[in-house]
Amino acid sequence: MTMKTGFTRREILTGTAGAAVAVSAGALAGCFPGVGGQWPDAGPDAAADAASSCGCTPPDAGPTGDEPKSPVVGTSPVATVQRDDSIDSKGKSLGQAQLDATQSMVDALLSSLAGGAANPWPTLIPSIGACTRVGIKVNCLNSFFPTSPAVVRAIIASLITKQGICPSNILVWDRRLDELNSAWKNSMPLLQGAQLVGTVNSTTDTGGPGYTAPWGKIGGSTPRLSRILTELTDVTINCPVLKTHGQSGITAALKNVYGVIDIPGNYHEALLQTALPEIYRIPQICNSIKLTVVDALQAVTSGDTADRPTMTPGRIFASLDPLALDCYAYDLINQLRAVRKQSAVEAGMVSWIDYAHQLGLGAKEYTLADAGSTDTAVDGGGMDGAIDLTI
Repeated sequence: MTMKTGFTRREILTGTAGAAVAVSAGALAGCFPGVGGQWPDAGPDAAADAASSCGCTPPDAGPTGDEPKSPVVGTSPVATVQRDDSIDSKGKSLGQAQLDATQSMVDALLSSLAGGAANPWPTLIPSIGACTRVGIKVNCLNSFFPTSPAVVRAIIASLITKQGICPSNILVWDRRLDELNSAWKNSMPLLQGAQLVGTVNSTTDTGGPGYTAPWGKIGGSTPRLSRILTELTDVTINCPVLKTHGQSGITAALKNVYGVIDIPGNYHEALLQTALPEIYRIPQICNSIKLTVVDALQAVTSGDTADRPTMTPGRIFASLDPLALDCYAYDLINQLRAVRKQSAVEAGMVSWIDYAHQLGLGAKEYTLADAGSTDTAVDGGGMDGAIDLTI
């Protein structure tokens, strides 16, 4: 007799695994007001039926592989692009001009990171194919400052048009569906058939794909992982926002994986400096995340996770190396702070970078590739074009 240890994508998304429907008609209609095109019919089997319409029969298992073991020697490329017209005077990117600018930025950024390839995806994610299930892990913890819909829209458009990914095989996700709804309810462009999913629906409604069994012990606790990452997708594009943090110093690539586990609150205070790299090092997490694209169209340069954006750098940057990218994020935050004559983020708050390097999560040095800029201070990080929202 064979014991079944997991559930199929169809079972998880339709609720036959004991969970409520993750993508309901209300979620589809309420979160994604149309800007051209239309969604698949939304019903109890909408998500699974949309996937099967692609003609794909993907495996039910998620990413596999070993954990990193030794420090990465040398440098890793980080690509960056900046355009003043990606942000309007109010710090928004949802007008058509801003959407078009952001699409051009993302296309140039990914091509630059892929060595100039017109279709960057086979270079960036060699295993990718038309039936690959792609997760885009956003950050919607702060409804004032979620991952920009313009950036997400541009990534999805690239996956569909350049790589031929079936739209319903793309899941845009975070820890809770209600946070996604709150963050994007008034400003979400159509995502061309991609699906919006929360690991759970809310703090009081645990319907949704849910979490795995406890993975193992880190810092005295046993985190569980989102089944969106472990079972519903094959690869993950990490898409955080750029901000300061009262305990980790900065939030970018590594910190965004706190939204993958069920008990992020257990890994702050004294534990954070070691727990953050150890969580990212969990094989299912580090082997799933193939690319990180940081949304720095806006940024929190002095504040914490609940604060509103304070500047608009109009910038997006990306790397295949999460640690090199975080090192650049730290430098960029400090350059932005210097514009206001503020001191740098204390080095002790980012000591997790050294530990992450010891664990083999990436390089501490980066080579910066500029994929284009409309700002006159490119060499200085594009600071002159950063609107200060506190003025």
